[in-house]
Amino acid sequence: MHPQITAVLNRTDPYSPKPNDIARDNAEKVLNYIEDINLERDVRFKPTQSGSLSIAWKIGDWEYQMECVKNGYIIYTFTKSEYEKASGCELFDDFIPQFEKYLLML
Repeated sequence: MHPQITAVLNRTDPYSPKPNDIARDNAEKVLNYIEDINLERDVRFKPTQSGSLSIAWKIGDWEYQMECVKNGYIIYTFTKSEYEKASGCELFDDFIPQFEKYLLML
């Protein structure tokens, strides 16, 4: 498990629910995918108040914001120079082709 996810699970904040297995698994898959691409990694990772896991990845002018929610979906927004280029809500297998499409625009 990635250290970012372990840190979230070890938090003792009573007001922030822990992410469920589905959100953790999807966050793990997204982080593995980012590592496999082998580009610079300016990744921010944080839990949300709803028990989801939020990932923000910045490369040059592009920022990829993804939230792995408890029902298995990934809510995403991709921006370039602060202008939204794409957004949506997909299951992991449908999210990856969208993610790849916008990564190719680097």
